[in-house]
Amino acid sequence: MHIVIMAWLFVIGTMALTSTSVVGGVAFFAFAGVAPVAFYAWIKLRRLNARRRAAASAAGPASVRQQRVDGGDDADAGRDQQ
Repeated sequence: MHIVIMAWLFVIGTMALTSTSVVGGVAFFAFAGVAPVAFYAWIKLRRLNARRRAAASAAGPASVRQQRVDGGDDADAGRDQQ
């Protein structure tokens, strides 16, 4: 899919270069090139986060306990030694 996105940005970029004004070319590239790619990335990240949450909830309380153990607060260890 990365090659499709790169090809899309290349085509839109070359079309923007043929614009009669700089402002028009930048606006065309922003709306026709960057905006759809940003929307696609946003959708993919939402799906990835939902998949991660589903996997974490399916793993059960043991994984939550392990996250607490691994998470740590990195505070001063001297308080714990008294």
